[in-house]
Amino acid sequence: MIQFDFNRFGKLAKWSLTNDRSYYVKGFLQVLVILTLIFLAFTTHFFNFTVGGESQVYAPCATIAMIILLVNLIAGPSLMFQSMKGKHDRQVLLMLPASNFEKYIMRYSTWIILLPLYVIAFFGADLIQYLVNVLGGNEYVMFVTTKLIDMENDTMRHLWTNQRTYMMTDFFVSLLWLHSVYALGGTFFRSHKYAALLTTAAVIVLGLLHVWLFGMGDSYDEKNPSDTVDIIWCTFYGILTIVNFWLSYRLFCRNQVIGRFVNL
Repeated sequence: MIQFDFNRFGKLAKWSLTNDRSYYVKGFLQVLVILTLIFLAFTTHFFNFTVGGESQVYAPCATIAMIILLVNLIAGPSLMFQSMKGKHDRQVLLMLPASNFEKYIMRYSTWIILLPLYVIAFFGADLIQYLVNVLGGNEYVMFVTTKLIDMENDTMRHLWTNQRTYMMTDFFVSLLWLHSVYALGGTFFRSHKYAALLTTAAVIVLGLLHVWLFGMGDSYDEKNPSDTVDIIWCTFYGILTIVNFWLSYRLFCRNQVIGRFVNL
């Protein structure tokens, strides 16, 4: 069987979107409600957050929204089987007339499909808090989106001014590697409901073990980084990322209806 066929994959995508429609709607509504409550709690001063004696209203809202987005970007692949509710759904997945690679791509794309829905939920929550505050006659009303853009601009300006743009490269490479770890965890653990939690626990344990064995490491000079060290760092984690995705796919191919704690 050909590993990837656009016509066959299109039919698989159509079936998956139809079958998992309730899961996507539920995810959208959950984020919309959570962000709306958080935005209203801070902007209506139900929660009072101060920094240096000055009340901060929109900064916490923008920060929380960024955290939710970042969590979805990193841990999203671990939820690739979240919409499957039992052995029957697993049996149907195995029996679908598509290659394993096509099935894996479709399941992995779950977080990609949810991402624009979360963005729409963010804008919806932002609009709701704006209308509520305007109608309530509150002073200094603005969109959380505006505050978020200002915070991003300040961060980029600080990095460019201090010539530390290399930190952004290392940051994105590290996020990509961590993203691949959660993709591996999503197919390694049999518990689809708690795959993200189990993967997080495994990352923490491995991190503590690394610190215990090798220490924090002080060879990397943040003030005057070496280009060679930076290239080696990015290359090493780039290779680990590819290996993690390859292992994730191989474990997906070993997925069975009845199994133990892990897919081995």
